[in-house]
This record gives sequence, C-alpha cells and structure tokens, in this order.
Amino acid sequence: MNPLLAKLRSNVTLVVVLAVAVILVMSSYFTVNQNEVGAVLRFGRLVSDQPVQPGLHFKLPVVDSVHTIRTSIEKIPIPEIHVKTIDNQFVSIDMSLTYHFSDPLKALFQVGDMGGGTVSEKVIPFVQSRTLDVFGQVNALEIADKKKGLENSILTAIQAQAADMFGVKVEDIQITQIKYDENFERNIQVTVQTRNQQLAAINILKVKQTEAEQAVAVAKGEADAAAATADGQKRVAIAQAEAQAQSVRLAADAAAYDVSKRAEAEAGAKREVGAAEAEVISTKAKAAGSAQAYAEILRAEATKNWTGAVPGVQLAGGAGGPGAAPVVVLPAEAMRPAAAAQAPTE
Repeated sequence: MNPLLAKLRSNVTLVVVLAVAVILVMSSYFTVNQNEVGAVLRFGRLVSDQPVQPGLHFKLPVVDSVHTIRTSIEKIPIPEIHVKTIDNQFVSIDMSLTYHFSDPLKALFQVGDMGGGTVSEKVIPFVQSRTLDVFGQVNALEIADKKKGLENSILTAIQAQAADMFGVKVEDIQITQIKYDENFERNIQVTVQTRNQQLAAINILKVKQTEAEQAVAVAKGEADAAAATADGQKRVAIAQAEAQAQSVRLAADAAAYDVSKRAEAEAGAKREVGAAEAEVISTKAKAAGSAQAYAEILRAEATKNWTGAVPGVQLAGGAGGPGAAPVVVLPAEAMRPAAAAQAPTE
C-alpha cells in the first residue's frame, strides 16, 4: 500500500473519530433556560418523573431527547366571542387570558404534543364555551355594570377544570371590549339619555332641597338670634330693675340707719345731760348734807324770791272749747329778777 494513502486514511479516520467524539460530548448535556422547565425522553419514553429545573444537565447522547416549556406568566387574546344574553340580545365579547403552566409535564406530553403553543389552542375553545354559559344568564343591559362580576364568574367556571384538563393555572380573565348590536346600541343610547335626564332631575331636586334646607336653617338661625337678643334684653332689663331696687333699698337702709344713729346720738346726749344734771343735784345734795336739807334750801330760796303774785289759770286752746284742760300760768313778775336769773342754773 502506498504510504501516503495509508497516512491519509489514518488522518481521515482520526478526524471522523474526533468528530464523533465531539458530537457525543456535545449531545451529552443540555441547558434549561430561566422561566422554563424541561423533560427527558429516552427512545420516546418519558424518563423524568419531575420537571427538570433551569440550569446545566446531562443526558445520554443520541438516545435521549429533551423538551422544554415556558413556566412564566403568559397573556393571550381570546378571539371574538358572539354570546346571547338571557333577554335574547347578541353581544360580541373580546377577552384576554393570563395563565401559567401549573403541571408542565401534563401540558407537554398529554395536552400540548410536546410544545406550549398547542396548549393555548386547546384552552381557548374551552374558555369560549364557558363564557357563553356565563353570559347566557345575564341581561344585556347589565353587562357593562357587571363587567367585573362577569369576569370573576368566567374565571371561577374555568379555573379548576383548566388545571385538571390542561395543567394550566388561569390567573385572570379580562373583558377588553363589548360590542352590541346596532339596534340595541340605539336603544341603549335612548335609555342612557333618559337615565341621564332622570339623574339631572334628581340632582336639581336635591339642589332645591338643599337650598330649602339652607333657607330653613338661615331662618331658624335668625329666629334663634332674635330670641337670644330678646332674652338678653329681658335679662338686662331685669338686672337693671333689680339693681335700681337694690339701690333704693340700700338708700332707704342708709337713711334709716342715719335716722337711727341720730336718734341714738340725741338719746345719748339727753342721757349725758340728765346724768350731768343728776350729778350736779347729787353734788349739791351732798354739799347740803342730805337730799332733805337740799330741798329745804330750795324752798327757802323760792320763798325769798316770791313777789306775792298769784298764779292764774288758763284753759288749753285759749277759747275754752269743750274738752279744754286748765293750765297754771305763773305771772312774769312772780319771782324777783335775781331769783329768775338764778333759777335755770339750779
């Protein structure tokens, strides 16, 4: 054999062996990306009992195959659904569905034919069917007002079965658009206008009621203020009258007190004068030796000063009318001037 040809064959064999080795090494591991899980099939049979988590993993070259599916939350549109309401009105509904795979192995191998795309294709008809059931129980006029309630009803109707049938956890259902029949929309516009007019009338009535209540409150406030003013004036008048009466009482009390004190002073003065006169008489009597001796001295002085004139008698009142009492009148000359001058001092 030609040495050159033998060497060439040897080099080709080496290259082939190296290529096969590289292929075997490259196919002996696989990578699962973030937000994904995987599963390993060996000769077409599932050998993973749990989803393979993100990261680098090893497998048998050639005989093992790997399939992955996204586990992140996905949002897909639901094609337009034509529903019939309980009042026989046709309404078109656009929705969106938010979900993630709760059982990736079921979604991969029992539902999705080893791919996530076909799962949503099977979930959408199921959601549309349940939506028809829910809308068939409501009135068309209630759809807009009960939008959130309808979304919750659809979610409740599909959530448990979607997880059991498709391995999908439905997180949320949203009604994105509601389209009514043209005739029905015209009727709705008339109804809305009528309702708006009713609301406007109600608002006007409320405004009038508020204005009336405010007017009543103002009138009541004014009446209360007038009553308070009148009551205050009455209290002031009463207080002034009481003050005047008190002033009169105090003045009367002061006058009475002044009269009383004056009387007491005069009585005291008279008592003092009487006491002084009594003291003088007592002193003279002591000087005479006894009261009888002092009396004899007085009689002797009176006898010595008498002129001999006889006292006259005069009736009180002068004319002598009935009931007049006689009064003894001493003549002016009955006593000598010297005696008359001394008499008051004694």
